[in-house]
Amino acid sequence: MSRAQETAADTSAAAQNSGYYTNAQNSYANAQQDASNYESQLGSYAAANPYVAGGAYQTATNQQLTDTADASAKALGTTLQGQALRTGQNTSGGVAAAEQTSEANTRALGSEEAAATQSRLASGAQYGQNVLNATGTAEGQQAQLAGQQAGAGNSALGEEVNAAKTPSWTDEFGNALAGRLGGGKG
Repeated sequence: MSRAQETAADTSAAAQNSGYYTNAQNSYANAQQDASNYESQLGSYAAANPYVAGGAYQTATNQQLTDTADASAKALGTTLQGQALRTGQNTSGGVAAAEQTSEANTRALGSEEAAATQSRLASGAQYGQNVLNATGTAEGQQAQLAGQQAGAGNSALGEEVNAAKTPSWTDEFGNALAGRLGGGKG
């Protein structure tokens, strides 16, 4: 390789190294911004957990269970009173039966709400686990981008150093000539 080729290789590798360094800095800055955005969004996601006590999940589930229990008792009472009216019987018996059904539904409602609470807690734990699992993602992405650019920069720097180490034809000829001249004097 001639001295001009070595210089060209050295200059090219230096320019590439500078470009990779700039890319690494830009990637790092962008990754920092992305990580910050990700952390902010993750914080919002964690705060919006619908599975906390008194949260959207518990409120909706309890309301559905209560409405179902109440509707069941009212429907039975209405059916029994309507039947009593059609057959000419006393309608107050239907009221008593509806009250008994309402009490039974209320007792059943307690166990249904307990089961719903267990389900809510399990879902809440999974929600929290998802938040924890996602917490390290931003830093990993940032490190990967910066590492890739740094690796490319180090590679270009290595090429630059190796190009500078390679002796030119003139250097090799001069060293050989000097060796012969030095060897002839001895």
